[in-house]
Amino acid sequence: MEAWEELLVEEIRVLARGPIAERARQVDLEGALSIDNINALVALGVAGAGLPKKLGGLGLSLEGSARITETIAYSCGSTAIAVNMHVLVADSLTLGPHFPRADAVLEDVAKNGALICQPGSVPLTGLDTRASGFRFAEDGDFVVGNGVSGFATMSEAARYVKIIGFIERGEGQEPDVVVALPGTDTPGLEICHNWNGMGLRGTASNDVKLVDVRIPRDEVAIMSASAFKAANSGAGGATAVEMQSRFRGMFGSRAIWLGLCTAAFDFTVDYCSRRYGAMAISGDFARAFGAGGDGLRADHAWAQIGVGRMDHWISTGRTLLYDLARRFQSEELSAGEAGVLMNRLNYHLRRMCEEVIQLSMGICGSHAYVKDRPLERIVRDIIGCNVMGQKTDELAQSIGKAALGRAAAKAA
Repeated sequence: MEAWEELLVEEIRVLARGPIAERARQVDLEGALSIDNINALVALGVAGAGLPKKLGGLGLSLEGSARITETIAYSCGSTAIAVNMHVLVADSLTLGPHFPRADAVLEDVAKNGALICQPGSVPLTGLDTRASGFRFAEDGDFVVGNGVSGFATMSEAARYVKIIGFIERGEGQEPDVVVALPGTDTPGLEICHNWNGMGLRGTASNDVKLVDVRIPRDEVAIMSASAFKAANSGAGGATAVEMQSRFRGMFGSRAIWLGLCTAAFDFTVDYCSRRYGAMAISGDFARAFGAGGDGLRADHAWAQIGVGRMDHWISTGRTLLYDLARRFQSEELSAGEAGVLMNRLNYHLRRMCEEVIQLSMGICGSHAYVKDRPLERIVRDIIGCNVMGQKTDELAQSIGKAALGRAAAKAA
């Protein structure tokens, strides 16, 4: 990283270890996005930091972005998830398709710290993916959108919503894709305020509903599904390294896992270094029952072994994450090679999360895993991350298929 990037990371570390950490418990209890956290991070330039300098951004490297996200996650996973979603959506706009409205939104992000969200999943009460998403119809100089989709993380602080929908062209014909960027105050667009997650409660990952939303045709991009796919795969003239910036949000999400696991590790080390004895009796009475010689947990072999395993997973995970971030920033990788590398990273950090969860709870014991201690929230947040995307066995299968010369699944 360059010196200015290191300075920015340090500024965010001070903010995260101070006010953001102090608000983390309240964010979790209230289950609401912390606007104070978001505003403080926007004031430091986080919203447009990852945008290219030619668009008015800071040109932050992939490593710099990941370190910022890890730093935030250490103190508040919910805030880190919310910020990372904006980064992911903003990056997607820089790569295409390009149209005037997208350029104007990116300018607002770079100059004014505007934030974007994007729904892209089944509604929170839904089960059938076929019933979710957005459909558009043409009406003169407008397109009219309807539908509902879930997981619009950051929605309660966003100024814009990225909507991807379809115009059906009839049986046997390829549908057209519509990319729209309406403001959150657009008539007929509703942020449903219905998020209540198992962990990561304060991410504002609400459903977004469109009811006859009219958007001027010249403010959207309309193209065939195949053209849309090409626009998102580098056909627009972007270099391989530029296209690899689309992994910024993925590196960020894995940095969130790393930040949360580091927080669990630090709690575990501190707790078992101060937790004395196993029985709730002391003094002569304890010694009479042979219960006074337990000592500190940190002095027991089982705790030392467990902490050693946690240290292994976190330290190797950190090395792998930032080594790959630097490679993606500087090397031109084929799509297949990039996919395999990301699947290896995802597998290792997924295993890291699984191990850290079990080890931290086992080493610390039930007295540490209570509502008034941060470990309970941290573990739930790690679990909340682990339910996303490909499962651990699927990642291992993808890596194995690639090694055996079989087609592997894309990184997710």
